This record gives sequence, structure tokens and C-alpha cells, in this order.
Amino acid sequence: MDISLFNEKTIAPFKFLGLTGNFWNINIETLIYTWISMVIMFILIFVARIFMKKDLNPVALLFEQCVSFFDDLCKESFGSSFKYQYFAFSSTIFFFTLFGCLMGLLPFLDETTKDLNTTFAIGTMSFTYVQYQKIKVHGLWEYLKEFTQPLFILLPLNIIGEVAKIASMSFRLFGNILGGSIIFLIAVDALSGYKEFFMILALVTLVAYFILNKFINIKEYKIINFILKSLLIAVFFLAGAQLFFGVFEGFVQSFVITMLTITYLSVAIQEPEEHL
Repeated sequence: MDISLFNEKTIAPFKFLGLTGNFWNINIETLIYTWISMVIMFILIFVARIFMKKDLNPVALLFEQCVSFFDDLCKESFGSSFKYQYFAFSSTIFFFTLFGCLMGLLPFLDETTKDLNTTFAIGTMSFTYVQYQKIKVHGLWEYLKEFTQPLFILLPLNIIGEVAKIASMSFRLFGNILGGSIIFLIAVDALSGYKEFFMILALVTLVAYFILNKFINIKEYKIINFILKSLLIAVFFLAGAQLFFGVFEGFVQSFVITMLTITYLSVAIQEPEEHL
């Protein structure tokens, strides 16, 4: 009988309990990509600290704008209930998700958020933090009593509705990132039979463009200029598509899941009369 907890791609820590489904397994590649994304984040933080010591540095100003944006966003959302820990948690959710989404732009790596377990972990972490802060603000008794409102018979539905927030956040992020990756892979697969042709076309087009531009003013020859530019656009279409699905979608999805966290948290810590 095979009792190994490892294979080439996954770790099955609960195999001895008979739990061998993908939900219970740890994907080694996802784990490695996650640690790589965190290392990159820590490097950028270290670089930011260096540039922050310089006056009017463009890099420092960029980081300051990012921090100010989330600080203002949290202050507007939480109002008088604002605390630094809310800002820290929300911005951490954003950047952790963002860098996980951007991993697909690096060679030989893939988005960590394409793994349902990663998005489920983010959703669970957000849900747990919100419940903890809710209990901390209102007390355990008021927290439990809220599940019986307006009628005690609705207790099961209220519990399901609260826990469903995990699935809502997890599947929203997972589905959108996976969908973008699938669209990109379909485009790549459709053109994979012509990859040699595209490689040769890219090389010839670039060489021809730079050689002709050196000896003649290509802009004066509108037809030649149009043909060469059209070829360059066609050659780099897939790279542009990857940047769109990777960067733009990564920012959007990271912002969405962060806003959901801020919204759930701001509602949870409000005083009862503020709900009216």
C-alpha cells in the first residue's frame, strides 16, 4: 500500500485520514510561487525604505501615493472607527493578491490565484479577521445574538449567509483570474502551429525596420511604414494580451477583493444604530 504523502506536484498532509481530494492537497508549485511573490514584495519594501530617505524622489513619491490612497480609502470607509490595523490588514490583502496575480508575467511562473486553495485561503483569512474584530468591538454575546435576528428560527440561514462570504470572495477571484488565463491560453493555442512563422516574422520585421530607418526616412514612405508597423503590432499582440490580462485584471481583482474586505469589516464594527 502506498502511504507516501508526496508526489511530483502535491503534498497530501491528510492522506492518513483518507482526505486525498485536491481541496486537501497542497500544490507545491503554488506554494513556491507564493513564496517567490512574498520575497519580491519584501525586496520592494526594502527598496522603498531606501528611496523614502531621499527628498522628492519619484520612486518614493509613488510609494507615498499608494500608501495615501489606501489610507484615505480606509478612513472614508471606517469613519470615526478607523484604526491603523484596519488599514494594514486591507492593504496587505491587496498587495498579497496583486503580486499573486502578477506572478504569471514572470518566465516559468504562474498566478498563485489560479489555485482555488489560494483564493479560499484569502477569503478565509478575510472572513476570520472580520469575525474577530466584530467580537472584539461588540462582545461575544452580542455577536452570537445577532445570528438570531430578527427571529431565532433564522439562525441556520444567518450562519450560512455569513459563512457564504468565504465562497463568494474565493470563487469570484478564482473564476476571474482563471477565466483570463484560459482566454490567453486559447489565443496562444490557436497560433501555436505558426510559432516558427511568427518568430521568423518578428526577427525579419525588426531587422528590416531598423535597417530601412537607418538609410531612409520610413515616415516618408507611408505604405512601407504602415506594413512594418502592422507586422510589429501583430507580432507583439500576444505579449500585449498577456500584459492586459495579467496586470490590468490583477489590479482590478485585487482591488475588488480588498473593497469587499473593507466593506464587510466596516459593517461588522458599526454600532447597531448605525445600521439603520
